[in-house]
Amino acid sequence: GLVSLRMVANRYVSAMDHCDGDDCAKDLENAANDLAASLSQPVSELIEEDVVFLNKDDLLKDSAPSILMSELREGIVLDDEGHCIGIVTRTDVAKRPKRKIILVDHNERSQAVDGMENANILEIIDHHRLADIQTGNPIYFRNEPVGSTTTIIATMYQEKGLMPSEKLAGMMAAAIVSDTVMFKSPTCTQRDIDVANRMARIANISLQALGQVIFSASGGGAKSAEEIFRTDYKEFHIAGHNLAVSQVTCMDSDQLLQRKGEFLQLMSSLQKKQGFDMVILMITDVLLEGTQLLFVGDRDSIRQAFNVEDAEDVVFLPKVMSRKKQVIPMLSALWG
Repeated sequence: GLVSLRMVANRYVSAMDHCDGDDCAKDLENAANDLAASLSQPVSELIEEDVVFLNKDDLLKDSAPSILMSELREGIVLDDEGHCIGIVTRTDVAKRPKRKIILVDHNERSQAVDGMENANILEIIDHHRLADIQTGNPIYFRNEPVGSTTTIIATMYQEKGLMPSEKLAGMMAAAIVSDTVMFKSPTCTQRDIDVANRMARIANISLQALGQVIFSASGGGAKSAEEIFRTDYKEFHIAGHNLAVSQVTCMDSDQLLQRKGEFLQLMSSLQKKQGFDMVILMITDVLLEGTQLLFVGDRDSIRQAFNVEDAEDVVFLPKVMSRKKQVIPMLSALWG
């Protein structure tokens, strides 16, 4: 249960109710004796058991109504074992502290987490074009023209004199290999290659073998069409046009093209539901060094942006490996 300051105050108020007679001195003495006696009273006789209990992982927006409706004006926060670890009061609810977040690998509102507008953005680390994120205060913004944001993060480790663990270095190497499509993407720089090799040495792995594992796994296997489509999915708002572009990088695009009907049906449904002008799926083939571009929506824009004539629902774009540098800029130039 809960013993609150308000309960203790009520004890004092009740004791002072004796001071309403003619003999105030005697009444005060009685009040003092009553209060002194109450100090030896077990707290179990004072506790309120009808209190609001909250789990430490509950969201404030879900817990606020219970706290505000409680007569005790507070909620007890419990850990996973049911032990009290703190109290949330109505004052806490009124303050509604904002979450502090750092945006990594994006600076576009449509790609940010839900609730971002109610958070304090402390920092942005990215390698994409500048978009529409606004902040209330000056922040640290690190944006560099490299093939992978992980290259920037690994550089930050080095600048601080920190060495990533073997497992973390392996993950960072995998991120760079994936982002740069085994260093074949036009976004790739010598820095990406150097940093990836350094991470590979720390992790004691082969970049070539790592690339084989990553891009072979991208072939889909038992995954549903939506799981594949959502693997690397982004939305863009360009010059009044709304579009969604997903990219899958693999070593056998023919295998994925056998499921073209599933993808197109999913994309058509998404276009209608979200009101997109265009929905694109890039199936980027590492071995072919090009992209099978599936699309629904504005066919004329596809024809003009990529200079293709027979653009029904899929076209092959040789040497096109990057969404950021070879697809979005072409559409931006067309619509701008």
